[in-house]
Amino acid sequence: MNPGWVEATRVSLTGDRDSNQDRCLLLSNEGSTLVVVADGLGGHPRGEIAAQLLVDVCESLFRQASKPLRDPEQFMSQCVHKAHKAIIAFGKRQMPPVNPRTTAVIAVMQAGSIYWAHVGDSRLYLVREGKVQARTLDHSRIRSIRPDRGSASRMRPSITRCLGGLEQPPEITVAPPTELCPGDTVLLCSDGLWAQVPQNKLVQTLSASSNLDCAVRSLAKYAVQRGHPHSDNVTAVGVCWHTHEQTTQAMGGPGGRLNNPSETALRQRNNGVQPREH
Repeated sequence: MNPGWVEATRVSLTGDRDSNQDRCLLLSNEGSTLVVVADGLGGHPRGEIAAQLLVDVCESLFRQASKPLRDPEQFMSQCVHKAHKAIIAFGKRQMPPVNPRTTAVIAVMQAGSIYWAHVGDSRLYLVREGKVQARTLDHSRIRSIRPDRGSASRMRPSITRCLGGLEQPPEITVAPPTELCPGDTVLLCSDGLWAQVPQNKLVQTLSASSNLDCAVRSLAKYAVQRGHPHSDNVTAVGVCWHTHEQTTQAMGGPGGRLNNPSETALRQRNNGVQPREH
């Protein structure tokens, strides 16, 4: 099978928040590409540290592993479990102790297939021929929230799984490998994007544009504008899969090509697919 190459880009915007607690990672080496998005939970202290620890663990394990990855599903589970332990240990070292938390969505692309896993409500979309071929299902439930006394309550999603918080590692949803088709676009994003961008607009924007970088940035900016003046952090990593041979090129700027023989790192300090719980 042609190992192919990926065109990739990423964007992370602070929105109307005081700081950006999202983190993302994009690495490609020897035929394997790793993509990670983490959204540090703002309702808990040091969410940005939790998100950064996940990214650091994923990068470290990916660099150490032989390529192509022998068992991508086990690799992703290992990343989550090791990051969870690191987050718990960090929280205990603080005075007073704290409980940082983060979501996680991880994808591995190699040998013409994609594997993914997630915890929380950061999402992965696989877009093919103008349709959502697969999407992660959020680990969340709807509950009533009253911002302050005297105000009307409103319904909003609440995360049911995350890294950090409890000593016991979170249950991870891992999807089975999915064969990629030429032109498939994969988008990993935080809820700051998907909560503001209707799915039909997301799919249309990714499918209609011949410039992946412009498409992903357009979606991120739209999310910030639509959420103003209360926009969340908005982070997205887009990857388009190609199968014809290309000469090795280094990635130029925030978007471009990631070819299998080279390594590039970018960091920021289901329809018919039945996932499994780990």
